[in-house]
Amino acid sequence: MDRQSLDGYWAVILGGSSGFGLATAKRLAKAGMNILIGHKDKEGTVETVIKPHFDEIRAQGVQLVTHNVNLFEEDGRGEVFESVMEKAGAGKVHLFMHSVAAGACKLLVEEKSPDFKGQAIKALAEQLGLPAEKVKAAVNAAFHDKGADALYALADSKIPYKDTLLEQEDCERTIFMMGYDYMLWGRELCKEGLLSPEARLVAMTSEGNEVAWRGYGAVSAAKTALEASCRAMALELAPYGARSFIVQAGITDTPAGNAIPNFDLMKAQARVRNPYHRLTAPEDVAEAIHALCLPGGRWINGTIVRVDGGEAISGS
Repeated sequence: MDRQSLDGYWAVILGGSSGFGLATAKRLAKAGMNILIGHKDKEGTVETVIKPHFDEIRAQGVQLVTHNVNLFEEDGRGEVFESVMEKAGAGKVHLFMHSVAAGACKLLVEEKSPDFKGQAIKALAEQLGLPAEKVKAAVNAAFHDKGADALYALADSKIPYKDTLLEQEDCERTIFMMGYDYMLWGRELCKEGLLSPEARLVAMTSEGNEVAWRGYGAVSAAKTALEASCRAMALELAPYGARSFIVQAGITDTPAGNAIPNFDLMKAQARVRNPYHRLTAPEDVAEAIHALCLPGGRWINGTIVRVDGGEAISGS
């Protein structure tokens, strides 16, 4: 049934070579949609890592067009947009997905806070009658090597903060690419008549849109801009038949996620907190987006859709 509904339409996915974008491309190809992907990766990575995934998409009997370009530059953006006009054509883009992860994850100021972790390690060492360094090493070994997720509050992260602090250029770049670039693409697709009669436009956010994570300030600011963009699109593109929404995924083990400082600790905390005690998978998000592309998702517009197994609402 879903293949009949989506067969012959196109999905345009920016950031479709890994994570949520790639998983969504695979799922929609299985449903009969042609796929056009804009991404930026090293050529060696494309050949050794990404190409097998692209081959998997083509094996579904659909068209796959890919552009390995810099989506920050006008030449790269223009190349992708012209390809959409040429390959998909008028009224054939049923899904536009913005899944570009290009945020600067840097601290605002030098970190300064009570050493709760050090105090806990010291107290535990005293109770055990052991040197604090030995207890610290044991905690890190149990956490990183044995999967003792409950020790996330005491373990040291293997993903440190950047050496440099957040600068104005970092903010401008992050808020542009992850905040309102989604709106600009959606507008142009609409203006050129490329969207299907009931097109879906989707972008990605995280719990960091409301919860302050150290080193995530620029990205968090971008996500709030993204939410405002989504609402504007939902209102102004509705007369053209388009629906706009944002998917808030739970903590997911993706290349983009693993660039966030302390993400190894965040993954462990999520596994402990999530009602299902596992991370969100890219395929969970892909299934949700596929469902929202079907006729039953036509009345969802201008909102955030959580796809996290209940992670965001779980207090323990």
